[in-house]
Amino acid sequence: MTKRDLIIFLTLSFMWSLSFVFYRIGVPEFGSLAFASLRVVLAGLTMLIFVLLSSENRRGIQENWKALTIVGLFSAAIPFVLFSFSARSVNAGVLAVLNASVPMMSGFIASTFFNDKLSKKQILGLVIGVIGVVILMSENLFGGRAQGSDAGSGLLPMGYALLACVGYATGANVTKNYLEHVSPVAITAGSLIIASVIMLPVAFSEFPYAKTISIKAWVSVVCIGVFSTAIALIFMNQLIKSIGPMRATSITLVIPIFAIILGYLLLGEALDTPAIIGSVVILFGTYLSLEISFKKMAKE
Repeated sequence: MTKRDLIIFLTLSFMWSLSFVFYRIGVPEFGSLAFASLRVVLAGLTMLIFVLLSSENRRGIQENWKALTIVGLFSAAIPFVLFSFSARSVNAGVLAVLNASVPMMSGFIASTFFNDKLSKKQILGLVIGVIGVVILMSENLFGGRAQGSDAGSGLLPMGYALLACVGYATGANVTKNYLEHVSPVAITAGSLIIASVIMLPVAFSEFPYAKTISIKAWVSVVCIGVFSTAIALIFMNQLIKSIGPMRATSITLVIPIFAIILGYLLLGEALDTPAIIGSVVILFGTYLSLEISFKKMAKE
């Protein structure tokens, strides 16, 4: 992993940690299907700019539209809808924890279906990272209640989130194995534009026309569509091509740390002992799974 990859990894962790906050703000006002479909449509419109400005991106999309359709469905449309349903009753912190199952699923899919073997160090790092996530959110997961009486409860909403993670892991492996020759921008643009065409009818039919939507909710859906989806997926596709799907999706182990830091700095939430210990364990596990060489980075 190069220094550039590490910078992208950390930047993307921050960008995606905000998405869970946006879910909790926007879903109650827009509704699950409307919020998810608007997220996809806004992301697709953003990426349309890149397509119009580059003939290379247009050619990449035209030549690989079948694989891009699969990526658009499994990495965007379906997971966004499932997470929106989860966000109705599961708080942002627990959603981030459930999202941390993606690298394990990605590694399983890569080794089972694509013969992409993981090293013992990577497997150990992933296991340690998952243990760290459990420590990090131990109070939320095992202490009964989070924010609100039913914020962390309900197996069905959590099941939605886990199914979304299967989609992310599948999309990452398809990207690595079938779109290696396509630029990250073209992959992001093609998958999101195709997904937005599919979700556009849903956005029109499910939009809450009878309700007054607050500015805060509108800001959340615009930010999650442009910032935490379109731009973030460009970075993610670059990482997948550079370091592979399993190590790239290890980013979901770090996201809960950013979520807790943002909660502490912006919302005044408590920074307790499990949060500190869990963060240290996660960072160590992520370090192992990413096989980072600081000596190599220093030579760069």
